[in-house]
Amino acid sequence: MNMDVQLYRLEVVKGKESIAEEWLAYLEANKEKAEKTLENEKVYFEAYFKEVIENQMYIYLFLMCKDYEFANNTALNSSNELDKKHFEYMKACIDLNKGNILSSEIFMDNLKGKF
Repeated sequence: MNMDVQLYRLEVVKGKESIAEEWLAYLEANKEKAEKTLENEKVYFEAYFKEVIENQMYIYLFLMCKDYEFANNTALNSSNELDKKHFEYMKACIDLNKGNILSSEIFMDNLKGKF
């Protein structure tokens, strides 16, 4: 199976932690709607994690998709209100000039025939 697997480490702007918490709560509250948007983006799995290291909050996003560029462009250009709100939250609390995007070096799965 050809799949892009990435891990994002996103740094939350100091003082914007409550917005980050609100963002994660929004995604959780709208989980069913969010899962429906994944199909159009050809995203198979998306998970969010939160970590605080020495008073600095980070949001991690783990993503498995058919094609990262397709998924990202589809979400960014979506007219779906959930996608718009998602990126509004992200822009309000994430320092887009910091953070890391890690692509998998090795990916093992037991997903053959399941998609």
